[in-house]
Amino acid sequence: MNPTTNYQQLIQNLDYLKLKQMSLHLNEVLDFSVNHQLSLVDTLVKLTNYEIDVREQNMIQSMVKVAAFPHLKEIKDFDFSFQPSINQKQILDFLTLRFIEANENIVFLGPSGVGKTHLATSIGIEAAKKRTSTYFIKCHDLIQNLKKARLENRLESRLKHYTKYKL
Repeated sequence: MNPTTNYQQLIQNLDYLKLKQMSLHLNEVLDFSVNHQLSLVDTLVKLTNYEIDVREQNMIQSMVKVAAFPHLKEIKDFDFSFQPSINQKQILDFLTLRFIEANENIVFLGPSGVGKTHLATSIGIEAAKKRTSTYFIKCHDLIQNLKKARLENRLESRLKHYTKYKL
């Protein structure tokens, strides 16, 4: 019988519980804890933060993928000087997602090439980062999908699909 040390048991426990980041960073955190004389609670917080950070990133990536954005453009990539008629403060306010809490809608209207999709995508990505369920669809595609669903006697199901998203 091969006795295991508490350290080896801890690694096995972390692996069994699928806490990969905690397992990967255990040595680093333990060394830091010893060198900086951290308390047990502070050490555990530091260790669990690695796991939480990776899970949050994975959740955001998953939500962005489900949202079906046509491209991944964020507000920092938008050139407001190209479209001076766009109210930058209002767009930045949209990024707070207050309009969702107020049950308000946003509609971007304008000719092709002025940045409507970029702005909508930016707001959607920000919403996904804040763990708000998001789905991107152009108005024309939405209408076509709903018409098709009605012809196939699936309109209620299709509407239910779209209404499960907050944005």
